[in-house]
Amino acid sequence: MRPLFVIAIICSLFFSACSPKMPTKEELTQSLPQEFSNLILIGQAPKDKENKILKTTPLEQIKLLFGDETLNTLFELALSKNLDLQIANTRILQARSQLKTALGELFPTVNGNLSLNDSHQRTDTNPVQKSSAYSAQIGATLSWELDLFGRLQHNKNAKNSLYEKSLQDLENAKITLLADIATLYFALLESHTNIQLTSENITHYETALELTRLKVENGLLDSTELFEKQDLLTSEQNTLETLKTTAEENKNALLLLLDSKSLPFEISRVHLPQTRTSFALSDLPAEVILARPDIKASLLSLYAQTYNKANAKASLFPILSISANVNEILDSSTQNAGNLAWQLASSLVAPILNRTQLTQNYFLQDAILQESYLTLQQSIKNAFNEIQNTSFNTKSTSLQLQNSQKRLTNAQSYYEFSYNRHLVGLIDTLEYSLNAASLNNSKKSFNSAQSQNLQALTLLYKAFGGNLNLTSLKDSYAHN
Repeated sequence: MRPLFVIAIICSLFFSACSPKMPTKEELTQSLPQEFSNLILIGQAPKDKENKILKTTPLEQIKLLFGDETLNTLFELALSKNLDLQIANTRILQARSQLKTALGELFPTVNGNLSLNDSHQRTDTNPVQKSSAYSAQIGATLSWELDLFGRLQHNKNAKNSLYEKSLQDLENAKITLLADIATLYFALLESHTNIQLTSENITHYETALELTRLKVENGLLDSTELFEKQDLLTSEQNTLETLKTTAEENKNALLLLLDSKSLPFEISRVHLPQTRTSFALSDLPAEVILARPDIKASLLSLYAQTYNKANAKASLFPILSISANVNEILDSSTQNAGNLAWQLASSLVAPILNRTQLTQNYFLQDAILQESYLTLQQSIKNAFNEIQNTSFNTKSTSLQLQNSQKRLTNAQSYYEFSYNRHLVGLIDTLEYSLNAASLNNSKKSFNSAQSQNLQALTLLYKAFGGNLNLTSLKDSYAHN
């Protein structure tokens, strides 16, 4: 059996050097521009040259981004109760068990056995003869497949990559959850505030409609004015119902993510937080995309498939196995107690008739590997475009918020002017009611712009994989 061991050692050393080649960061990002063109649209903060890489969790980043205590409470509640995260955790347990199973296949398998035998025999002759015998023996068997061509090792490496992928899937699920919680929270606050303003507007339009009807009946206004006021009232009533539907949908979606039956806060007591517009994102290379958990998960899937292909290739070669067994008779009616028997054997099995099946499996794994690589490339490019789009959207919604703020300021000034005129009787209640409704419309527009800007920041946070490099700006935010 010594020649087999020599062959095993030589083959093992040879094929261990032929490990699968994994793609590098440069290869994965070679088709991408090395800078994000739209990052310049965001108000950039000076980069700290001594602290370029910040080690903060996605939870810390999003808390720092919005600074809303009610929202922080929702984050903590969701992370502890969300069903998607619980499912992701169970998948980690599954992947860990599969990894341990693959690891165990690298080592010998040893089984023990204990057998008891008690037999009785009776012959139907004259005279009748009876005989009996009993024995008890203990033994052990060993079997071990020598991993000459790395088949078992590649299988273990594939399972390890899938286990690491499950960890990244969990991190990605957390980032997605935090972003969804924030988006629904902002949308819910926007809807609630605008519902109140719309209800006030309905009252103002009802007053305007009634006063217009009186003036039309007295011949002071044309009947078309009555139709216009009726349209304003009907449109605002429909807007109210739409807002109520949106608010209910957002509330139920938020409760689903929290796995709760009721919200842990009173909507009337919270308001939309102030937006943050300064980020230390300048001069980031395109390979920062590879830090996103979802991209890491895709990359690990590629690694796992690379090992699967290597495993399929190794399955084409012979399999060397060693088996052994030992048995000892503990007690016997034939006085054979203490007898010991052992056996050691080795076998070399090579696929012959099923070689076509194994070869086609290798080609299949190679095709799946190509698909995995193309899928990863597509994911990277989608992530790059997502960063570009969210960067542009963040600046765009910030400008819309500024314009809405100017509109609100002007509407507030005009409303105060008309209020004073109404007090001294220079304008009637009809005109004053319409001016009050106009102010509320400006407030609704501002609320929507503020919510959209906050949601754009949330998408930017998600696009960067939960890290906007905000730690270095903590003191300046506190000062602001």
